[in-house]
Amino acid sequence: MKAKKKIAALAVVAGALGGFAAAASAATITGGGATFPLNLMESCRATFASDSTYNSAGDSLNYTGVGSGTGRGNFYSNTYTFAMSDSLPSATGDASRGYRNSFVLVPMISGAIGIGYRLDNVQPAGTILQLSSATIAKIFAGQITKWDDAAIKADNPVAAKPTLDGLNGFFAATIKAGKKAGTADIKVAIKKGLLTSKSKNLIITATDPTGKVTKVYNKKPVTGIITINTKHTAQSEYNIVLDKTTVGTMTLEATAVKLPATPITVYYRKETSGTTNNFANYLNKSQPTIWTKATNDAFTSAFPGTAVPTDGSFQAAQGNDGVANGVMNKDGAIGYAEISFINERQNAGKGVFAAKVKNGAGEWVTPTSAAAAKFVTAATLDSTAGTVTFDYATTTAGAYPITAVSYGLANTAANSSVTAATNTIVKNYVNYVLNSCAPAVAEIKGYAALTGAVLDLAKAQMAKIGA
Repeated sequence: MKAKKKIAALAVVAGALGGFAAAASAATITGGGATFPLNLMESCRATFASDSTYNSAGDSLNYTGVGSGTGRGNFYSNTYTFAMSDSLPSATGDASRGYRNSFVLVPMISGAIGIGYRLDNVQPAGTILQLSSATIAKIFAGQITKWDDAAIKADNPVAAKPTLDGLNGFFAATIKAGKKAGTADIKVAIKKGLLTSKSKNLIITATDPTGKVTKVYNKKPVTGIITINTKHTAQSEYNIVLDKTTVGTMTLEATAVKLPATPITVYYRKETSGTTNNFANYLNKSQPTIWTKATNDAFTSAFPGTAVPTDGSFQAAQGNDGVANGVMNKDGAIGYAEISFINERQNAGKGVFAAKVKNGAGEWVTPTSAAAAKFVTAATLDSTAGTVTFDYATTTAGAYPITAVSYGLANTAANSSVTAATNTIVKNYVNYVLNSCAPAVAEIKGYAALTGAVLDLAKAQMAKIGA
């Protein structure tokens, strides 16, 4: 009996040592760069270490959001063994960062760049504003300085708003006249993945032309379709709130959008940024007579005027997070950030919204994962360089025109400073993001996983890592 216990004890110790040895063999790679994909990178790297299908060794990745330009520089110097960039590297543009040729570019994820704004006194409350490319260009060029400018008014005419699309497309609502006179039918659709155990109330209120507010619905929300029939007064405005988040306003008849004379404060990226590069490229390609300079990672260099105003109307902020926070904390503020960061603030009930943007088909489109994916399908692909070039004038229905692709930078075997084992870890991580993590969580996080021809291109580029 004692012998058996001793053998069992030795087996336990051996097992523990074996587990220790396996854990000790796991390695950690260091990466960083673009803040555009940061919310997705945080999610994917957290689950990568425990995914036995793509990472049997239990390796891990550290990722720091420092901006695309800094990320590329750290990658060229081998400070990072993996980097992310939303703007394309080039020998000329990255000469000062130590550009080298021994790397491969892999499309990893796409997403909408939202035009986030906070405007406290717009009426009806919760109205999602519409902004054309010309108006956006003039705002960020400092040519439009107040919210009641004629150009913004022209983008937001008197009209009925019978449909509402919000929270990255996970929430939709419609209103139409009821069968019985003086009533309206409201239908709410909530997609799986939006609600959590903390979700409490879906509240719909109606404000009639006299200002009287009536509570139409106040119940715990459920995934699926919610149908509501309610009494209706002509020109009433229906405001929808999910927990603390104001999703938006619907109307059955035409109502006037009233814009306050609040000064506009523009938030832009302080550091070199791929988000800036993509946003400025959209402005230059869409409105070259307004945004006269070619794109650049630095907003101050891409700015079409003599210099960015220093009167306080323009504020620099660090990362997508910094821009989103700046907009959240300032009435009248506007900025550009990956929609995930705007959604985070909206979901926290901070009064931040993403404007609808007019696309090449003449549609006013909400920046959602689905709308970004439609825009990417119209892009031109370079199978040699691994790059995606957008057509900002595409007439693809439902496409959101301010969209970016974030690329992974990984080493080839030509870089003698990086081992084959390290390249294998990077390839495993890229494979995991493309084929497992992004398809599972991208939409929930506010991104669009790559599909079709773009995904095929990404896989072909991934095969070159370490080769």
